[in-house]
Amino acid sequence: MKIQVQCRQGGDPRTFLVGAHRLEVTRVLERAAENSLRRFRVRVFDGREFVLRHDLHTGDWRLGSVHARQR
Repeated sequence: MKIQVQCRQGGDPRTFLVGAHRLEVTRVLERAAENSLRRFRVRVFDGREFVLRHDLHTGDWRLGSVHARQR
């Protein structure tokens, strides 16, 4: 699913839109890069974790996966 992402200086995601919901990233848990694809595993304010993928060739961001809040 394509998403809109606003980044911090340096390229880490700061906020992103999923449908009409704006989610603020509270922590970047993991960063990975492979060829022209960057992947970020992030946590939002309610504890859920998301994997965001950024294609450097097209500039498109996609939602990779969503994980429930860890208890």
